[in-house]
Amino acid sequence: MTLAVFGPVVWCIMALQAGWRTDFAFTLWVSVAGTLLLYGMVALAAPIARSLAVLVLPYLASLILLAILLDSGDRMLSGAPDPWILVHIVLAVTTYALITLSALAALSVFVKERALKSRRNDAVSRRLPPVAEAERLQDHLMMVGEVVLGFGVATGIAIHVHRGDPLLALDHKTLLTIAAFLVIGGLIVLQRLVGLRGRLAAQLVMIAYLLVTLGYPGVKFVTDILEG
Repeated sequence: MTLAVFGPVVWCIMALQAGWRTDFAFTLWVSVAGTLLLYGMVALAAPIARSLAVLVLPYLASLILLAILLDSGDRMLSGAPDPWILVHIVLAVTTYALITLSALAALSVFVKERALKSRRNDAVSRRLPPVAEAERLQDHLMMVGEVVLGFGVATGIAIHVHRGDPLLALDHKTLLTIAAFLVIGGLIVLQRLVGLRGRLAAQLVMIAYLLVTLGYPGVKFVTDILEG
């Protein structure tokens, strides 16, 4: 597990020795490294999260494979971004890691409930955490993700103000990020007001994950792979 966590982190650090990369493949590597690092910390704080490894590790391994296949390494900056942008990047990666883990916890709820209803307890569902524990983990990750996402939006606004640009750039990344923020906020409110749980809550988490994915690595994929 330690090797799985620190392997991508070390790879990213070594890759940056040649310069700051902005390509899609490196974005995937950073996303995987951030998600694994966060997962390791969550697993230490909440041992029940270790049961999600059956979903987390294969999914992130598929992203690594995609990064290897699409690695061009030809998008470099002459120097590192300024501190505000670095903070914004760290918040973006942390948000993506939190929402990814929350979405995998939501997927665990789907798989576990389906296994219970069909009375087919396969090898994967047996290794997943109980539905109530997965939902609790999903909720905690989503709440923290909403806070970090809010700080990310705030730093993005600060960067625009510092540059003399409008408060919000109405591009795909900004619109998708705001949409994700509203979906997560709506889910949290519904959970507090009506105790929303189960499949519907998990579906909203998956929608939020899709929006964040389209807004973060998705935009990089379009600009680097499709348009590049």
